[in-house]
Amino acid sequence: MAAMDANKEKIKIFCIGSNLESYECLKYLVLKGCAIDTLITLPAGQDKNVSDYYDLHDFCEQNGIETIDTLNVNSESTVAKVKEAKPDYLFTLGWSQIFREDFIGCFSQFIVGTHPSKLPYGRGRAPLPWTIIEGLSASAVSFFKIDTGVDTGKIITQKHFEIPDRCYVNELYELVAEQLSVGFFEIYSDINSNKTISFSPQETDGVTVRGKRSPEDGLITFNKTVDEIDKLIRAVSHPYPGAYCYYKDKKIIFWEVALDEDGNYSGTPGQILKKDSKGILVQFLDGNLWLRMPAFDDGTAVDLKVFRLGEKLGYHLQDEIYYLRKQLGKC
Repeated sequence: MAAMDANKEKIKIFCIGSNLESYECLKYLVLKGCAIDTLITLPAGQDKNVSDYYDLHDFCEQNGIETIDTLNVNSESTVAKVKEAKPDYLFTLGWSQIFREDFIGCFSQFIVGTHPSKLPYGRGRAPLPWTIIEGLSASAVSFFKIDTGVDTGKIITQKHFEIPDRCYVNELYELVAEQLSVGFFEIYSDINSNKTISFSPQETDGVTVRGKRSPEDGLITFNKTVDEIDKLIRAVSHPYPGAYCYYKDKKIIFWEVALDEDGNYSGTPGQILKKDSKGILVQFLDGNLWLRMPAFDDGTAVDLKVFRLGEKLGYHLQDEIYYLRKQLGKC
């Protein structure tokens, strides 16, 4: 660690991040004795559209790390602040905006970007939910030199890991945060040891690009297979908004799911077949699932007494339209 201390004033490293993943990485780097000059982050309390937002201001203050608050890294004011500080490197710990040329040009060396997939596979948005929805058994965290494209930069290194069977997204999150921390520390060590960092162009074959996901994509529909719904619920559970459906005009989120090991019950899609202390057994296209840990949209736990055996979850559109037209006809 002496070499790192000796180079502290010579090399100025910034980080950027505003989520739980960013916190885990930054904490690891600080514990390892890394000299991080400044964190670029969201203003305190700015958690809109960031499902896993984490306020890092207190941590930075406690550890002597300066902060630059911004809602848009590409804004003139932010670019001016960063340029004034004359940084050398930027480690991207968790940030969703695309960096434009003016911002990239603020750093005398380069920006290290990251993406939790084995690039060029899985470029784009919502990588962790998509990883579970696609049923992958292994993945990687890719570290690359940022350019103006979306996850297209030259690869520095990739950290591979196995995905446990029926993994929830928070478990995947922890695995990714661990690999991010280790990878950034290795890159930091190479920089402080004046080692040459090599860059490998991404392969042109095997490119896939994932689309944006919104909270509405967590809607549970009952004409889907057990496998599809099982993966959906695990993919959008905490810290994401959760998978949901409607019952008696209430939006209900189910945070956990379990397979039906017995297979003794059958019904029509969406029908509540059985209850236990944790949730309800519901019929889907090709079988049943236990939907567990139900909560209302405001986070309040749902009393399982609300659910009645034999009734159905969700809205049944043709019936709803029929009754609505009847009501309108009476007006």
